[in-house]
Amino acid sequence: MQLRIHTLFQPRQANGRVASNKYIEITPSPKLAPYVSCYWLSEPVTENQEPGSSESLKALCVESVDRVLPDGCSDIIFEHDLKGNKYRTLFYGFVDEPFTITYDQHHPVQKFGVRFFPGGIYSLLGIPQQDLANSHFDIDLVWAGMTNEIEDRIFAEPLFEKKVKIMEDFLLSYMRTKAIVDDSLINKLLYHIFMTEGKTSVQELAKREVISTRQMNRIFYRWIGTSPKRFCEVVRFQAIINVIQSSPGVDRGLAYNHGYFDQAHMIRDFKRFYGDSLSAAVREFGNMSDFYNQ
Repeated sequence: MQLRIHTLFQPRQANGRVASNKYIEITPSPKLAPYVSCYWLSEPVTENQEPGSSESLKALCVESVDRVLPDGCSDIIFEHDLKGNKYRTLFYGFVDEPFTITYDQHHPVQKFGVRFFPGGIYSLLGIPQQDLANSHFDIDLVWAGMTNEIEDRIFAEPLFEKKVKIMEDFLLSYMRTKAIVDDSLINKLLYHIFMTEGKTSVQELAKREVISTRQMNRIFYRWIGTSPKRFCEVVRFQAIINVIQSSPGVDRGLAYNHGYFDQAHMIRDFKRFYGDSLSAAVREFGNMSDFYNQ
């Protein structure tokens, strides 16, 4: 069921809009798909990297904004300060608030990230996530020994695809030597949430699996880092983002189709997770770079 869950929920981010910065993603191998959502790279664009003509780049919206959106995931990010030649590796837990990304051309930074599927990092490490949510930590405080094994290799490798290969080999090797935490109950809960695109209540979930709401709250805080109610809200928000990103226009039935009582309720929830209005999101996703976000 784990692999099937992964195909039901493919979280979206709002990167790749700023012409001065490149953003790309690579999907994980099938063996890691239950735990990893994607690998991603964000770096400044150099003249040799520029895809297409200067006219194509000028056609991009100069006022576009890159954003980090709540997606139910957690990330490990390898950051390389290109000017100061400094390195650091951080773990970012579940977040439920958006923020915009600022790129400083005078202090360029390359970032290579592993975006873990909801619950994936707990499966691998068995570390309760509630104390890691809405925060970031030095990786050694969360995954002791990772820096000694692969950090130098990741930073030394210039090619994105080879960084991914180093990370995949490390994760697969780790899984062969460590006991992976598996729980059919959390898989069933996630499956139902993804199947309904977050349009379900805590009471319905508890009744479906014959557990108390208190027990389910403990499960979600341990595995994801937040309550099942907030997680469902994030999944529903991501479903709306998927519609906006993949459709040429927004249908008037968007609120009804995603389980809201009225449009005002949807707009209020959307702004809380996006950081701006629904119309701003439609405009920004419409201007997303076809060159960078591939």
